[in-house]
Amino acid sequence: MRDASSHYGPEDAGSGQRGICVHCLKGPTQEGHDGCLGTLPAPVMNACCGHGKARLAYIQYWAEDGTGGKRISGDEAIREQARLKKGSQ
Repeated sequence: MRDASSHYGPEDAGSGQRGICVHCLKGPTQEGHDGCLGTLPAPVMNACCGHGKARLAYIQYWAEDGTGGKRISGDEAIREQARLKKGSQ
């Protein structure tokens, strides 16, 4: 059994994953990305899976890549994360 203090929950969303996600039970990548997302392709700057709460999920894009620093969140971000993960496999 894992120590709950090492789990990364929704209240930590957006701060760079440091522990095990309470939703997928995966640890962060070496770069600190959410374990279930891995490293998403450019122009993604950073993203959060929401750790079990879709309303906390987001993707933020680099401004200089033509997206203007756009940020999407919630269910839209979850759908886009799934599409990006599928395309990078």
